[in-house]
Amino acid sequence: MTLTTSTLDSVIVIWHVAVNNKDGATAAAACTEDVVVSGPKGEAAGRDEMRRWVETAGVRLMPRDCYDVPGGIVVEQDATWDSDGTSTPVTVFSSFGLRNGSISSIHRFASLDEARAYPLAA
Repeated sequence: MTLTTSTLDSVIVIWHVAVNNKDGATAAAACTEDVVVSGPKGEAAGRDEMRRWVETAGVRLMPRDCYDVPGGIVVEQDATWDSDGTSTPVTVFSSFGLRNGSISSIHRFASLDEARAYPLAA
């Protein structure tokens, strides 16, 4: 499937482009002030944490598919990291909570079922 802004909310597209360019300011601007981010290394909150993560994570996320869920969108992505020395992608699933046109939360999961089951609050 080829994703376009009609199938994937434009703010999530902006966020992905910013992450892939290590542009923390733009990624943070796509989020609410109190954005919550969680993954295998824990949870953090706020635009400053988002900015720091984007600038230091060294991750590249290529969206493959998306699924509507109550309160947001789950995005299936191919992820690669600068630090692992390989270009072999790993499939990850992120639940994006949306509020007033901005990203209010991002939670990373290893499976689509986990991501779709996670309750997103606006």
